[in-house]
Amino acid sequence: MSLEFNVKHAGKVYPVSLAQDAKGTDLQLKIEELTQVPQSRQKYMLKGGLNGETSLAGLIKDGQVVMLLGTPDAKLVSKPQKEQKFIEDLDPNSQVQHLSQTPPGLKNLGNTCYMNSTIQALYQIVPLRDDVLKFQVASGQSAEEQKHHQLVAELKRCFQALKEKREESITPMLLLAMLRKCYPQFAERDDQSGFFKQQDAEELFTQIFNSLQVVFGEGFTQKFQINFQTTIKDTANEQDVTVKNDDHDMKLQCHINGTTNFMKAGLAESLSEKIEKRSSITGVNSVFNVEKRITKLPEYLTVQYVRFFWKKSTNKKSKILRKVVFPFQLDVSDLLTNEYAQAKIGVREALREVEKEKIEDDRESKRRKINGDSNENETSETMTPRELAETQEALSDSKRESWVQEFQKKFPANLAPGENPSCLYNLIGVITHQGANSESGHYQSFIRDEVDENKWYRFNDDKVSVIPKEKIESLAGGGESDSALILIYKGFGL
Repeated sequence: MSLEFNVKHAGKVYPVSLAQDAKGTDLQLKIEELTQVPQSRQKYMLKGGLNGETSLAGLIKDGQVVMLLGTPDAKLVSKPQKEQKFIEDLDPNSQVQHLSQTPPGLKNLGNTCYMNSTIQALYQIVPLRDDVLKFQVASGQSAEEQKHHQLVAELKRCFQALKEKREESITPMLLLAMLRKCYPQFAERDDQSGFFKQQDAEELFTQIFNSLQVVFGEGFTQKFQINFQTTIKDTANEQDVTVKNDDHDMKLQCHINGTTNFMKAGLAESLSEKIEKRSSITGVNSVFNVEKRITKLPEYLTVQYVRFFWKKSTNKKSKILRKVVFPFQLDVSDLLTNEYAQAKIGVREALREVEKEKIEDDRESKRRKINGDSNENETSETMTPRELAETQEALSDSKRESWVQEFQKKFPANLAPGENPSCLYNLIGVITHQGANSESGHYQSFIRDEVDENKWYRFNDDKVSVIPKEKIESLAGGGESDSALILIYKGFGL
């Protein structure tokens, strides 16, 4: 039997396997070999600390992530894992990108803002990003399936460039070419100018999800699928009731009419409609109420504002300009079946209690830092700037992972694959549209920073800027300026 766990240092995770009777010295020697951090400089973020004679059994659990602080010693002899590159050796674009740490943008290749905004938004969905980055091209597909596989291969190439941040902006030429090959609708040209037409970002969003489902199959679909219970009732005959449990979708729709002011109202309306059809009991046409209630929530929830409609007079998709306010935190408990809602509400309250503790801990940490009585302040005088920066980053990572574990303790044990533990979601991304119809105007995306919830990025093709959280509230619409079209929500506590 062996003890299997991970050690995280300077943003890298090192798998460690030691005997069950291993002591602190065994771990220190192993870590010195892996990270080049001398034993004398190693500091482990473990309760009670760790010394050479400490028994690891009981102190570290299988699968645990242990944070390590300490600066590597350049004098330790080791084989370089990869060639070192210095900032001075990089090209000007790479230097700017490295120093600013701002996410890369995507160059507009001629009316391709719809694609750029969509790709930036998809990249923020962690399970989707992970699946794409791990994708390996295989053989044996049909000619039609190969198109989807080639599209995902190009999407992977683009995602890798976004992850590596080597350039200030990326030119997704091959991705665009493969997209037009797989979905010819995006290769449509204007009859008069001959230029490629502007396209609908929501249609692209849907088509890329379709390709990902073709390539990755049911395992991918489960991570984003919403399941429904549908009740169909004849308004003229209460005995004529049909209940179905096999309806599903990859997004919720927010319908917008002349009285819709809030997204929740638009969502509720989309799940309730009236249809006219022939009754199987009476044999005559009747009006039926169709009511949908959710029976499974995904970890990541996509909401589409149904802003575009076909206008005969212009022969174009026109845009509903009405302002419809969306929340930063979305609670969908009232859209669930009663039984499902009861289970999710219980978890929601437990997660909110953890959130209160986290907020209080953050306040206390800020207070200690201001008063100068934190451990960080006590040790900063003896550290080099590099050691101090590394320590601060490691402490932040350690605290963040600690709270993730606290939230996970409240998750129910019977979650389905890819299911949100509760009925709460936090907003992480918005795709917007400027203009009066889908064939003109401009698309952008607004993405929340993965670490700082109050920091957002505006992706305007290859121009990327930091904006405050308050700016996001103005994306609710109300004119031809930026109006929310697609919203991406992440499950609370994930």
